[in-house]
Amino acid sequence: MQGTSLASCGGRLLFYRDFQEYTGGHQKVADYFAHLQSSSNFKPVIAFSSNSLWNQSNPWFPEYQHQLVDYRPANYEYVFLAGMDWEMYLASARPENQPVINLIQHVRHADPAQPMHRFLSQRAIRICVSPEVEKAITGTGKVNGPVFTIANGIDIPAIEPRQKRHDVFIFGPKNPHMAEELKTRLAQQDIGSFCVTEWLPREQLLVLLASSRIAVMLPNPTEGFYLPALEAMRYADITIVPDCVGNRSFCHNQQNCLIPEYNSAALAGAVNEALVLHQQHDRLNIFKQHCAATLAYHSLQRERTEFLALMNQVDELWASGFSCSV
Repeated sequence: MQGTSLASCGGRLLFYRDFQEYTGGHQKVADYFAHLQSSSNFKPVIAFSSNSLWNQSNPWFPEYQHQLVDYRPANYEYVFLAGMDWEMYLASARPENQPVINLIQHVRHADPAQPMHRFLSQRAIRICVSPEVEKAITGTGKVNGPVFTIANGIDIPAIEPRQKRHDVFIFGPKNPHMAEELKTRLAQQDIGSFCVTEWLPREQLLVLLASSRIAVMLPNPTEGFYLPALEAMRYADITIVPDCVGNRSFCHNQQNCLIPEYNSAALAGAVNEALVLHQQHDRLNIFKQHCAATLAYHSLQRERTEFLALMNQVDELWASGFSCSV
């Protein structure tokens, strides 16, 4: 984004969440909320649906559980929307020319069959979590407003060194059938594996990754980014993850991960390849260096810096002249 001569004056931003379970999407909205909290120019405020879940999985728990905020966009200078938040916003009383910052976290926004697709024609400043997401939505020809990519950053906590108890860890909540099929296929080859097909608290997942030599991460067929691949690169020795569109900018085959075709035979072949690689110490060290470089770039601090730089120009971007919503 090019620099400009004027800066945004700042103000309050209203967020909204209907929190039913922990997801990477909720976590990323929480990250952007925290980015704004660190700013001296902007103050984020958040409203929750009345039936939102409040426990340790909620990134805003317990601080915001009893801070009841009515969702009234008209009382704020800006709003921040992600996913289906548009429904709540469009049903509310709001100023005619209120700047909207819209976080786009998945390539499915470009799919006319998806409910969030219809919101692309609404006026907004859009932030995409990967170049693949930006390419997908701009390719529709329906996006109303400027589009920027801020590649996802992630905060990965330090974990005490763990004994590598698992040769192969399969993480498959998004594709449990494939996970079980791969586990069976590996067993037929006398390769033991530890398979998880239900969601775990993040802390448990990270410990499992740190306890594994090889991590097989199974995303949806399409993702906007797929943060678990970065977590695997941080803790496991070798990461195996199929292509899911949104991971193409940071998952590089034979450099920081192995990228097989998305079927059990190809995944099993990649596991066998990884077992050989694990014994080639010089090559494995280079592999790990590439992982470290990937993780260094995808820091939460870099994401924060880029986002706040954009926010410092938000008023100019909004006034820069693009069509009104349909």
